[in-house]
Amino acid sequence: MTFGSESVEPTSEQTGEVRPQAVGFGADLLAVLRDHGLFIALVLGYTLAGWVTTSLLGAEERFGPLLYSRTLAVIIGVFLVAFFGGYPIYVMAVVRPKRLTAYIVANMRDRFLTRRRLLAALPVFVFIPVFLGAFTSLKSLIPVMNPYGWDVTFTEWDRILHGGLDPWQLLQPLLGHPLISASINLTYNSWLAVLYIVLLWQTFSTRNPRLRMQFLLTFVLAWIVLGTIAATALSSAGPVYFGRITGVEDPFAPLMAYLQSVNEIYPVGALNAQEFLWKIYQGGGNAPGSGISAMPSLHVAMVFLFALVGWRSGPVPGIVLTAYAVVIFIGSVHLGWHYAIDGYVGIAGTWLIWKFAGFVLGPRAPGSAGVPFRPAG
Repeated sequence: MTFGSESVEPTSEQTGEVRPQAVGFGADLLAVLRDHGLFIALVLGYTLAGWVTTSLLGAEERFGPLLYSRTLAVIIGVFLVAFFGGYPIYVMAVVRPKRLTAYIVANMRDRFLTRRRLLAALPVFVFIPVFLGAFTSLKSLIPVMNPYGWDVTFTEWDRILHGGLDPWQLLQPLLGHPLISASINLTYNSWLAVLYIVLLWQTFSTRNPRLRMQFLLTFVLAWIVLGTIAATALSSAGPVYFGRITGVEDPFAPLMAYLQSVNEIYPVGALNAQEFLWKIYQGGGNAPGSGISAMPSLHVAMVFLFALVGWRSGPVPGIVLTAYAVVIFIGSVHLGWHYAIDGYVGIAGTWLIWKFAGFVLGPRAPGSAGVPFRPAG
């Protein structure tokens, strides 16, 4: 269209034309949703099942799929501050480019903040908080659906597997020193932070899309199969609550007395967390992280999953995450959270779920024709 000597092109709104950039965004978004289809279906199906279950139990007020929305916002904020503050320091200390600002801007634009990488992270950021909220809601209802009744049995099985002794007694000569116990407690308390770090690592990873999707599917299925279905069927509270739940002589009383004595020297945060969970259980409430369930151990299951991903990513993360998993497993027993058999079942169950997720995915990476998902330039 001509006006005087100036040529004015019609806008895309006038012609109905879709610009290539819009086409690319739409195609990438559809590809991401397709690649995450099974992951999304599992989360939505589980959330729906959680809503139906709480409704049938007359406990609709305890269903909180948005329970972790504020937590997610804090985590994202901390992650952004750490990344954008730490990356320039890393570049200055290790890479030392001639043009620092240009190097950082180029890497952010072409490597870290690409459209496809951010779009690939979107389903995880949207659906994981909803999933964890539904999980916590169902976990807090485990004793309602199936009252704790396995603690005595698991204690007996632990003794059969460990030469007639409780596993904590076998560990006590080695770990029964205040500084060691406090260090294990500190490491154990880092579990949630490590979980989010590994989850963020795999969420934004584009190096191995099949490994990433196998991790995400195993992550979700472990919480569903082990943390909800198995935990409800094998309802148990754990060593710290043994005496309160069973009403019989408590073989873990000496362990808890020892931890109380350590707490007078060094802080043992596990004791406060255990009392916090017990108060919520007694009050019939629901809060982030609430719910009492020992079998199987999701703490151990998750760190075992981290180790699996670590070894698939390289020897260094494999060694570091395996060592971390060992400490968490030991800590789960030493701090009175779990029976040893809880960890064994958590490891075995996670391994089977990991293999199942790999079988479902097949040998090809998510995406058309199994082509690796590469970030756009």
